[in-house]
Amino acid sequence: MIVKLYRKYISENIRNKIYAAFLGVTLLHLRKFSENLKAKYTYLFRYFLPNTEQNRLYAFMGKHGLMYFPYPFALDYKKKHVVCHFDAQFGLPYVIHSGKNLYFPKSNAYRDKKVVESAYKSLLIEQDISSPHRYVEDINRLKGKTLLDIGAAEAIFALDVIELVGHVYLFECDDVWIEALNATFAPWKNKVTIVHKYVSDSNDENTVTLDRFFEDKDKRNLFIKMDIEGYEQAALRGATNLLREAHDIDFSICTYHKKNDAVEIAGMLNSFGLEWEQTEGCLYFERDFRKGIIRRKVKKTKNTVAKSSISRI
Repeated sequence: MIVKLYRKYISENIRNKIYAAFLGVTLLHLRKFSENLKAKYTYLFRYFLPNTEQNRLYAFMGKHGLMYFPYPFALDYKKKHVVCHFDAQFGLPYVIHSGKNLYFPKSNAYRDKKVVESAYKSLLIEQDISSPHRYVEDINRLKGKTLLDIGAAEAIFALDVIELVGHVYLFECDDVWIEALNATFAPWKNKVTIVHKYVSDSNDENTVTLDRFFEDKDKRNLFIKMDIEGYEQAALRGATNLLREAHDIDFSICTYHKKNDAVEIAGMLNSFGLEWEQTEGCLYFERDFRKGIIRRKVKKTKNTVAKSSISRI
């Protein structure tokens, strides 16, 4: 009743200002109250609780706050100095990433430089060598391959390997990213193809399956990176022929968007006879600890970098 009266007699413009000023923060705090309480409790009583991975991660967040990546490496980026620039030619904000311009959209969401800088830091955390969300431990694994960057967004991963790969297909369905992608990959436009469609298990004007897309293309030496907000299984169902017929296929697929993705996607890969491994550690996502990435299994070398512990609780 109170909510109805509030919406009836308070204009939308004023409601938005109230929300921005304090109501949004208050509601967010209330929604996460139980999560914060559990983390604080686990931190305070950690020495009396079972020494499980989940309890260690909760204890870490009890000290440092709720976060997607509850590990020490994520804390190292808080003070990292990042500068957002503006490109007058393209009319887009950008950051310098490994000596290359990484562009962001001109939408309202990225109008504030601090938002761009924060977004870039989040990308760096995701691809830290110790992150459970890192697509590959060594980017040289993609040398000479054709990269299928499915769910490209800003395409930081493709930018990291652009000098190594033979060609890149950037699959991105969101209009807001297309202009930024064209700007980022302008220096390599001859080896980059932007596919402005959803990747799924059906074909129509806005959607394409990988089987259909690769009907007339070379299927050798492919690398599939898939990060599409819970539609990974549908995309794999639409790649049945490709996964069975392709030679030297490699992959890195997100498994945290849906609760059972890690198990179900592993089962799908098993049905294609593909060997896989999960990244170490977990992401804290939707009040749950989930495995981040399933990758093609490769032989470990002596140079493999060890994962970060959480000894810095």
